[in-house]
Amino acid sequence: MFKTWLYLLIFLSLPAAAFSARLFPSIAMFEWQGDGIVEKGFRDGLQKFFPDARFYVYNLAGDENLLPYYLKAAKERQHDLYYVSGTDLTRRLLALEKQHTVVFTMVQAPVEEGLIASWRSSENNATGISNSVPLLNQLKALKRIRDFQHLGVLWQPNNPESRQQVDELFRLQPFLHYQLHKINLLEMSDNVVLSPEILSTLDSVYITNAPLFKHVGDKIISQLNEARIPSLTADMTFVTSQGALLGLVPDKYRIGRLAALNAQKALQGFLPEQIPSRSLDFFMVVLNMQTARKIRVQVPFSLLVIADTIIH
Repeated sequence: MFKTWLYLLIFLSLPAAAFSARLFPSIAMFEWQGDGIVEKGFRDGLQKFFPDARFYVYNLAGDENLLPYYLKAAKERQHDLYYVSGTDLTRRLLALEKQHTVVFTMVQAPVEEGLIASWRSSENNATGISNSVPLLNQLKALKRIRDFQHLGVLWQPNNPESRQQVDELFRLQPFLHYQLHKINLLEMSDNVVLSPEILSTLDSVYITNAPLFKHVGDKIISQLNEARIPSLTADMTFVTSQGALLGLVPDKYRIGRLAALNAQKALQGFLPEQIPSRSLDFFMVVLNMQTARKIRVQVPFSLLVIADTIIH
């Protein structure tokens, strides 16, 4: 009898959120180009708490016009939570959906972009994880290789993450003593050639998170390397696959795992505005030593020893 009363007291003392989580949560995953490392991290993390969670992928395949139709189908299926990746897609989803909890990833500046009110509270139906790597840390790492004075920046004006990075690069000019030179990817010719005038002006180049660069990056980085101009990026594939020199990049799998923690709290009954959004507290260093040898720069040992990935 005593044990029965004890169990009842424990049951009544648990927070209401503890009883809100469904045993088989249904997750709608709105993706711009299909699954990636972030989505794997999200699934792995959420299945740690909910082994029988069900995931339904709504792949837009780069077509934003599909979102309203996918959202209608998602509402008919009555999912418990919506997952979304990327600044543009997050903005579009939040404009259409005001009720369901939305967990976002790979949004560089969610506060500045107006997607959430603050890191502590979104004051809406969203919570998530930023993929931002502080530009100050990135530039300081590049300064250890070359003390640049004229920094070129490859950017895409119609992309919010690319714009935000350019704004921050402008702000940092007086602190790190360099002059910024913008190179608009949308204005480049079809053959993607950097003029000799541009190449002779620059002593280093920063590559923003511009989607267009994924299609022309090989040609541009090849020209930079031929001109012996170091390149810096926050996208790992630009270093490992396209030949950029240095990357300070987010751990995408960890971003997904952290987003899963926010999703877990939401599924337990906490309101999204009660779940703080976060950015990563560390990042990975990626070095391409093939490029370093080609452009004849010396990478200091202090940078080599902290590198997570080195391309030999």
